[in-house]
Amino acid sequence: MRGNAWVARALCVGILLAVGAQPLLAQRISLSPNIGVYIPTTELVKAASGEEFKQEMSITVGGRMGIYFTERLGLELTGTYAPSDLKVTQSGFGDQQEDANVFTGSGRLSYQLMSSSSPINFIVNGGVGVVNRSGSFYEGMQDKTDIGGTLGAGVRFQIGSLLRLQINAEDYVYKPKGDIPGFSPGDETKTQNDVHLSVGIGIPLLGLGKMVK
Repeated sequence: MRGNAWVARALCVGILLAVGAQPLLAQRISLSPNIGVYIPTTELVKAASGEEFKQEMSITVGGRMGIYFTERLGLELTGTYAPSDLKVTQSGFGDQQEDANVFTGSGRLSYQLMSSSSPINFIVNGGVGVVNRSGSFYEGMQDKTDIGGTLGAGVRFQIGSLLRLQINAEDYVYKPKGDIPGFSPGDETKTQNDVHLSVGIGIPLLGLGKMVK
């Protein structure tokens, strides 16, 4: 599918860039397992008949890999899974829920506002986000992947000589495709603002403490 092919090409470009920068990156890579909360702020579909389709808030588990090209500028690759439900509100029938899981991935540039030696650091980031859906509610969809943008910010605390505690807030902005189950002509898919709040411990992989200025 066209959207998935675009994602594959983007990932290939990212891998080639990482390989080309290997001598520099050998001292600048970290891995951070995360746990957090997925907060969809907008209903998925507003049906002309009055039905509302809204993804439910959920816990999340995932991870983040950071690759820094300079002391402050780097690349982040993330993946997060939310075992969520989707609530359908129908006039006269009340609310119904179905299994509707969401996997979110991203590739974004990240910038540290302070030196890496600072015990507390503030981070801003932005890039491309990918949202993939699974579960019983989405079984009938032909293409379950949406692509959009992501913006975020975080604060990082140094723990000891190497480990770092990082708290993040990120917003994924995208427009869902129109083949969502229950969608019909006259219905409107809403631009989504999916907020992810997470906390994780950064683990250095290849001597992250030896930062090259």
